[in-house]
Amino acid sequence: LEAWDGPALLVYSDGKSIGASLDRNGLRPARYSIDKEGTVYMMSETGVVPNLAEEDIVQKGRLGPGQMINVDLTTGEFKDNIRIKSEIASRHPYGEWIERQRKDIEKTEFPDDRLYDDKTATFAQATFGWSLEDIGMQIADMAGSAKETTYSMGDDAPLSALSERPHPLFNYFKQRFAQVTNPPIDPL
Repeated sequence: LEAWDGPALLVYSDGKSIGASLDRNGLRPARYSIDKEGTVYMMSETGVVPNLAEEDIVQKGRLGPGQMINVDLTTGEFKDNIRIKSEIASRHPYGEWIERQRKDIEKTEFPDDRLYDDKTATFAQATFGWSLEDIGMQIADMAGSAKETTYSMGDDAPLSALSERPHPLFNYFKQRFAQVTNPPIDPL
């Protein structure tokens, strides 16, 4: 998942276990309850399971951003996020591998002199579809703060094919993403 992806809860099973994982934004509600008999209920909101009495519930929780739960269908064992990730982390010596393999990159100094004159730079920017808005909002932001510009989810720009202004070829190809319909997961 990418930072701009919409709310997602993935419910999965391989026939031996069943689990759920929430995306790293954590915007989708995902709650669970465990009753006295060891049955695990997963739902969008609390109170959607009829006849599940509050006094029968022994554990409640919710998935936070990037968290997961899992139930072993053979043994009935419930694993929370910390236990799952601790088991995975203990399988290999990841810390040692990082310590041994990490390469530190020295900061590069850049010359103050311009590489291209105005005419060449403007031609290159136009060729690659950079507008003054792109340069002012993205390039200036990245150059000034050494970070990628953050935008809100959604794109309300009209399709290039319907525009009266010329666009670079790649603007004619649009990808739709994060169209959230919030289907109920409660029957799962």
